[in-house]
Amino acid sequence: MSAFVQPLLAQGFRVVAYDMPAHGASTGAELNIPLGVAALAAVARVFAPVHAIVAHSFGGAIALAGLARSVPGQPRVRTNRLALVAAPSSVTTITRNFGATIGLGRRGQAALERRIHSVAGNPVEAFEGRQQLEAISLPTLVIHDRQDRELDFHHAQALAAAGSFVTLQETSGLGHRRILQAKSVLEGVTRFVVG
Repeated sequence: MSAFVQPLLAQGFRVVAYDMPAHGASTGAELNIPLGVAALAAVARVFAPVHAIVAHSFGGAIALAGLARSVPGQPRVRTNRLALVAAPSSVTTITRNFGATIGLGRRGQAALERRIHSVAGNPVEAFEGRQQLEAISLPTLVIHDRQDRELDFHHAQALAAAGSFVTLQETSGLGHRRILQAKSVLEGVTRFVVG
């Protein structure tokens, strides 16, 4: 994410970059949506008003949950613009694919989804990106690579279907991580944040 800092500073923005819990220099041993939303809400509160949020991968699911108030008891996160890079559209799909990958049967999958409901305060279906975007109707840029092997391109298409306030920028050959360093992506996000 550090590649986004300088282009946004050059446009006169104050940029706040932070590590999610259990990532980088942050403390903690786990990250889930409620912990991520709490961290995002704390940063947003300290640095308000927030003009734009730029998020990658699971950070996109966290940003959507914070903006749509999908985690009960967390303060609402507010921003004017949202840029999602290689973000999932469906926590349900990710959870079910994970269960299938590790060989969970029907009962095991049900137990996993009950645990998510218990931790997040809402069932896994509450974290569907398209519905969250429809609820917040915020100018949103979705950037995703056609060859992303971690999150298939259909995630971007589902997010883009939320409404005319969503712009989809596709890339090719950058995958899930190299997309963060691509000049076209940095320029696209910067133009979008500037408005």
